[in-house]
Order: sequence, then structure tokens, then C-alpha cells
Amino acid sequence: MSGFAPQGLTWTVLQVHRRALLISGAFLTLAAVALVWLRGEGQEAARLNGPCSSPPTPDLPDCADVVLLPSFDVAGYVSLASTVIAWLPLAVALYAGAVLFGAELERGTARVAWTQSVTPRRWFATKLVLPAVVITAGFSLLSLLYRWTRGAAAEVLGDQWHYADVFVTMGPVVLAYGLLALAVGALAGLLVRRALPAGGIALAVTGLVMVLCERWRSDLWPPAEQVWKKSRGELGNSAWRLENGLITPTGRRVQDCVHATVIPPGCREARSAKQWYAVHHPSDHFWPLQLVETGILLALAALATAIAFRVLRRHHA
Repeated sequence: MSGFAPQGLTWTVLQVHRRALLISGAFLTLAAVALVWLRGEGQEAARLNGPCSSPPTPDLPDCADVVLLPSFDVAGYVSLASTVIAWLPLAVALYAGAVLFGAELERGTARVAWTQSVTPRRWFATKLVLPAVVITAGFSLLSLLYRWTRGAAAEVLGDQWHYADVFVTMGPVVLAYGLLALAVGALAGLLVRRALPAGGIALAVTGLVMVLCERWRSDLWPPAEQVWKKSRGELGNSAWRLENGLITPTGRRVQDCVHATVIPPGCREARSAKQWYAVHHPSDHFWPLQLVETGILLALAALATAIAFRVLRRHHA
């Protein structure tokens, strides 16, 4: 059995950060229990808010009672779960910068390890790989559980796949954010060598990347276009609508003439329009958008890690 036990530097890192591991394990356990419970509640809400009959039948509730069922609470909790999971990388960035690397460099414990036959490169790699394994396992579990829970409550949810927190939580993007946060925290700790400033910088940089990716997410994959002739059509609730309007007889596209508070230029000409258009991402664009954003984030994480190794090598030299 002793051959399978962690030894040396690996064991030391696990011991030093055992409190963080225990807290992370407790959080994952509670989150998993909550998501399993939400799945059951979502199934019940979907059943009660499904088909109805007036008068009611043994299999279908009265339609007059369906609108009174508490599906909003289920939808609200599922939405809250997506928000919590989507923004967890900020906690990773703060911990990585302030505790995992910044605090050890500030207190000098890292230098002590370097004098005990542990090279700085090995010390850094071990402290980076072990949290990366935990992050990969934890975020993968949370994302899969969230998708499983959401699938059972889909009929009573108000948020769509393209909502920012839902999009991040439902795929590998949330894992990529976690790994990026770890890499940014490591780099900040090596550069600043002080716990609180390193944690603050890692938190700010990770948050900025998350905001920028949300802002430009719709441009990561070419959108689809739908044109209707003679009458305006509908895209459906699952479509991520980016732009819609009318096409004038001259071929000019004019946006939002109907709902605008101030009539935009070209709307008078558009009164004679016979065509309508919409630019959107259909639901089958979910995975292309996920994979492109994941690739960008992993590339940034790799870049931050490479820079961190370079900083470490130059400082040690």
C-alpha cells in the first residue's frame, strides 16, 4: 500500500493545502446534493406545468391551476446554480494568487523548499499540476451535474442556452476558465511575490477576461441568417437573436423600425418592405462557440504558464 501513497513534494503540497482541499471537497459535495435535489424538483415542476385539461383528468391537471404552480422557484434556483458555478474561477484566481503562490513566496517557504534538493522548476510544476487536476475534476463534475439537472427542468426554465452564466456552465468553457485562473494566479504570485496584491491582480485579470469573452462571444462563430418574404416569421425561443429588421426594395437593411423610440434613418423607405431578416445563432451553434472559446482560454492559460516558467527561471538564475 505504501507504494501507492503520495510521497515527497507531492505529499508536502497536499499537506500544506489540505484545508483548501477539504473546503473544496465539502463544497463539491453540497453542490452535488443541491443539483440532484433540483433535478427532482425540476422533474416535478415540469410534470405539473406540462399538458393540462379543462375539466381535469386523472392524468392531466386543470389548466386553471397550472399557472399557480411554483415553477418559478425551481427556475430561480437552477439559474442561481449556473451563476455560482460560472463565477467560481474568480475564487480559483484569488486563491492561486494570494495563497498557492503569493503567500509562499512572501513568507520565504518556497526558498526553503528550493534548498532541500527541490528545484524551483519542480516546485512550481508540482504546485501547478495538483490544483489543475482538482480543478479539472471539480469543474467537470459540476458542469455535467448542471446539464443533467437542467435537462430535467427544461420546460419550466426561463433562461436559454445563450445566457452568459448558463453558456459558461454547460460546457468545457467553465473548466477552461478555471485553468486560466490558476495560471494567471501563478504568474501574478511569481511577479508580485506578495499574497494580497497577487490575489487581487489575478482576480482582476480573470474577471476582465470573463467580461471580454462575454462581450465578444457572439463573434466567435459565424452567425446564421434567416429571411422571410411577405410576412415576418419567428425564430423560436432557443435562437440567440443578434439582429433583426426589414429589407427595403433597394436591398437596404434597416434595423428595428417597429420598436424603436426614435425612428432610425431608412424606416420610412422600409414601409414598403416585403422582406424581413434576422441574424442569429441557432441552438446547434452551442458547441462550435464552446469549443472556440475553450481553445482561446486554454491558449491564454498556456501562455501565462510559459511566461511564469520564464519568470521563475530568470529569478532563480
